[in-house]
Amino acid sequence: MTKIAKIAEIFDSIQGEGPYIGYRQLFIRFCGCNLLCDYCDTEFDRGEEYSVAQLINKIKEFNPEVFHSVSLTGGEPLIHYEFLKELLPEIKKLNLKIYLETNGTLPKSLENIIDYVDIISMDFKLDSSAKIGELYSKHDEFLAIAKKHNREIFAKIVFDDTLQSFEIDESIKLAQKYNIQLILQPKTAGDKIKVSHEKIMETFNKFSEKYHDTRLIGQVHKFFDIR
Repeated sequence: MTKIAKIAEIFDSIQGEGPYIGYRQLFIRFCGCNLLCDYCDTEFDRGEEYSVAQLINKIKEFNPEVFHSVSLTGGEPLIHYEFLKELLPEIKKLNLKIYLETNGTLPKSLENIIDYVDIISMDFKLDSSAKIGELYSKHDEFLAIAKKHNREIFAKIVFDDTLQSFEIDESIKLAQKYNIQLILQPKTAGDKIKVSHEKIMETFNKFSEKYHDTRLIGQVHKFFDIR
């Protein structure tokens, strides 16, 4: 049976978050997610269904040679892991790296496609900002799989003024356990940062004093007014 996935959009832009900020990527935004974070700005009800062949043909229309990588984003791409198992080998044939943007809560789905993934941009979901409950055990399992397969992985932490000290400590424990870079990202609404300057600097200082590989990076694409 032909695998189908609902895609919200496919577009050429720059990566606006994390250590690969400024790199040109082809973004494939998948519909649907297994979470519903308080700050999510993705519309899940719009999109178009694609087969693997149709999506590969669409990618070829963009001149793949100009891209650093293909960003699989969403929503949550890993809820479509069966589709990805067929799609990713075909993307690899185009000599493109696979950059997975994920909420880090579907470890078994990751294991199904990790052989084809080059870079993993994972979110640490904090209950203070996302309002979805504690997910550290899921993140732990997810990171264990990524590291077992020796994949490049870093974690973004979206935070706001309600960030709790225990959330800092729990995040750092996981970062230390797996030796990954932490990217602190103040919560935004549109192009407006929704965190006070004092809280941003206080948060960065608390993290960096306890964990050396911490960076503070906002969502640059929003300030450039691009997707």
